[in-house]
Amino acid sequence: MNESLDLSTRRWGMSCHLSGLLAILICSFAPIPFLGALFPYIAWRLGRDRHPFIDEQGREAINFQLSMSIYLLVAVISWIFLAFTTCMVAISGAGSTQNSMGNAFSWLMILGFVAIAIFAAFMIAVISFAAVKANRGQSYRYPFNLRFLQ
Repeated sequence: MNESLDLSTRRWGMSCHLSGLLAILICSFAPIPFLGALFPYIAWRLGRDRHPFIDEQGREAINFQLSMSIYLLVAVISWIFLAFTTCMVAISGAGSTQNSMGNAFSWLMILGFVAIAIFAAFMIAVISFAAVKANRGQSYRYPFNLRFLQ
């Protein structure tokens, strides 16, 4: 634990990360792209002038939320393209088109839900780990993070 950081600074750093969990909860009901970065941004703006640690962890949390939003947007667009292509192939093929299209679409729905569940579990785990590290006064760098805010 970094003893040089006071409890308030560590808690602000932790709140920058934990606000991402609130964003996941809200985005599960209202899937608006890039809404997830709003809550870490608010926490960062309120605390960034207090200590460089808060500034660093806030930027890291915002970058993570923006990165995950971009990755999810690309995945959804890819899934839509895959679903459309698969359904077109099923329709154009010989045999019972209604049954083959239904099967293809069912498997694509299952694939989509499983992918979203894995994505959400990854985000929850990484955000929780980052919050624990920040509460201990240790800097955390998210994996797969695009660095928008340097």
